[in-house]
Amino acid sequence: MRRYRNGRGAAALAGVYAGLVVLLGAVSSVILLTVPDPILLSGVALMIVTFPLGPLVWWGWDAVPSQPADPVLLIVVLTAAGLLQAYLIWRFSRGPAIPEGGAG
Repeated sequence: MRRYRNGRGAAALAGVYAGLVVLLGAVSSVILLTVPDPILLSGVALMIVTFPLGPLVWWGWDAVPSQPADPVLLIVVLTAAGLLQAYLIWRFSRGPAIPEGGAG
């Protein structure tokens, strides 16, 4: 297994971000499925947390003329965008690989 200069810190940062995205996605989905007339502030929070992809997904969702009417699918797509961003946060913040010889 490769080790990275900032590996643990990057994994912690990406893990906390991914956890927040999944939590907001789950809360938004539960609210959409259980409340008859939802005021979805958690969905707006999910869009803000997943910036810059979140607003692009939201705008693209409205721009497509034959969009699906299921808002839960939008929440799933926003959550997937947030998880992609968590992966990218980990990839960019982990730093270079440490050589196997343990040079430091």
